[in-house]
Amino acid sequence: MTHTRSIRFFGACLALLALAGQPALATDGRLPVDATCSVPEPLRGFAADLPLARAAIADGQKLTIVALGSSSTLGAGASSEERSYPTVLRKELARLLPGHEIDVVNAGVGGNSAHQMYQRIDADVLSEQPRLVIWQTGVFDAINDIGIEKFKRILRKGIARIRDGGADVMLVDQVPLPRADRFPAYGSYVAALHEVAAETETPVFRRSEMFGFLMETGRLRLDQMLPNAGDHLIDGSYHCLGVNIGRTLAEKLSPRAIATRP
Repeated sequence: MTHTRSIRFFGACLALLALAGQPALATDGRLPVDATCSVPEPLRGFAADLPLARAAIADGQKLTIVALGSSSTLGAGASSEERSYPTVLRKELARLLPGHEIDVVNAGVGGNSAHQMYQRIDADVLSEQPRLVIWQTGVFDAINDIGIEKFKRILRKGIARIRDGGADVMLVDQVPLPRADRFPAYGSYVAALHEVAAETETPVFRRSEMFGFLMETGRLRLDQMLPNAGDHLIDGSYHCLGVNIGRTLAEKLSPRAIATRP
């Protein structure tokens, strides 16, 4: 599915659906593990290596992951902090890679642009001494149309700064927006993020395509992603995002261990 098609599909469906139930926590407080969010590896995976994070796991060291982003990293729209995607990710990695010490630090700030995130890299990201940074960005840059080339320059600088600080980088592309016709340049910013990723050999978790697949296959209803036609993700979408990133990272960091896990 192309990025443009995902965005159009997302916007067209939004007007047809109303708010419905969200996945409940299990009785022990853990997020449920189910097939609802399952996405084929070729769609969610990537070929690039994460050598520093993988080495930490292989050497039995603590792996700190920092999730840098805006509102959909912070967890705006979730019913609690426990249902933000970084928390779901931490729990999923603990399930898939037992015996390893893995921490996921949430460095999301609502409304942040790529430049604002870049300015926070030293204080909010590298200060945690991560070996992996998951950078979700580009939504507000696209909405405000700051300029494609400017956006690319910020991405390049941010990726270089994180790598210079001793961490691998994985980008997370923009989420499909409802009423995408409000932002005609939005798709171009999604494409720009992927262009910089290819140029800098940075892996990308394709969030836009993941949500498009889940909706088209009926595994996730649109009303489990956005309440009342709002722009924030909610519990169902955060859960699927965290679970799929967790599965993808576990496969990259410890392929032998993950091969035996459900």
